[in-house]
Amino acid sequence: MNCELCGKRKELVLALVENSEMKVCSDCAKFGKVLREIKEVEEEEKKVEEEEFVEGIVEDYSKLIKDKREKMGLKQEELAKKLNLKESIIHKIEIGDLEPSIELSKRLENFLRIKLITEYNVKYKKIGVNDRVMTLGDLIGNKK
Repeated sequence: MNCELCGKRKELVLALVENSEMKVCSDCAKFGKVLREIKEVEEEEKKVEEEEFVEGIVEDYSKLIKDKREKMGLKQEELAKKLNLKESIIHKIEIGDLEPSIELSKRLENFLRIKLITEYNVKYKKIGVNDRVMTLGDLIGNKK
């Protein structure tokens, strides 16, 4: 694995540098206090793809809201009053100019009995340069 300070590909140690735990080579270890050696197994585990679940608003939110409001026989002004909103907010949402926040979407879901919030899985890998983890030096030193 590569040193998080200089980027050299060497045996690494876990060191406390400026109150941050970092994986550094023996040359860079002098800038902090060595905590322990790092085994290859630990480094291989870090290469696994990360994933998280994120809430988002469905793409056709404006049509769903307008259709349901009309089906309930409500005017934009009436829906706005029931949700303690300005009529202009409902209008902008229905024409697609304003995507409601998660909080507002939950209120709309509860009142209109529709599904506006979806959860999707996001997978990502750490940002790297040439298949290696980006170092501090990469971030501040290579301004080309």
